[in-house]
Amino acid sequence: MANPAASRSFGVAIVEDSAMLGELIEEAIAGHPGLHVTGRVRTAREAHDSIPWGQTDLASIDLHLPDGLGMTLGKRVRVSYPGVRVLILSDHRRPSLLTGLDPADLPFWSYALKASIEGRRDLADVLYRAATGPYIDPQVNAAGSRAESAIADLSDQQRHILSLVAKGLSNVAIAERLDVTPKAVEYHLRQIYQALDLAPAGEANQRVLAAVAYLQRYAPDTHI
Repeated sequence: MANPAASRSFGVAIVEDSAMLGELIEEAIAGHPGLHVTGRVRTAREAHDSIPWGQTDLASIDLHLPDGLGMTLGKRVRVSYPGVRVLILSDHRRPSLLTGLDPADLPFWSYALKASIEGRRDLADVLYRAATGPYIDPQVNAAGSRAESAIADLSDQQRHILSLVAKGLSNVAIAERLDVTPKAVEYHLRQIYQALDLAPAGEANQRVLAAVAYLQRYAPDTHI
């Protein structure tokens, strides 16, 4: 029996902050007979205003958009258009994002790491798989160190603070950057040290160890 999915072309909406990657995704779709582009935008607002969701089968969404999280946009799209599948493209291995979804909704979601994709053909294959069913990049669930897992489970604010620590900013500089008090930064850092199970052998030592653990998990300029 013929596969019905093989006889149709799936519409893909691209929501990608990086112009270069957005162009790469569009080129990959153009080279696949089972896919076509329904729209390409950079922000969640543009996605709401410009994408013809009624003609879209798959939303390929960057995890971090200039005006919000891709997960949030994907959830909103799914509420209004329950037939649309969502592929989250990310630089970060955060399987906890998927475990927070409603189990009944999970089959409509896919998650892939940008670093795992090797060229346009591989990207097109990932997009097609996500358009026809759930796809989870094997590297998303790859086992990491305890510290890596703990960092992935930090709040967005805590991870942002830790990224600034890794850049060498002082507590005062971090407080000014985030428009909070230095005491608030100190509180978050204590929570971070506890989550990373760093023994209180001196604040400076904890700070260095936390920064090293962060850099092992993410690129230094990450601030999710």
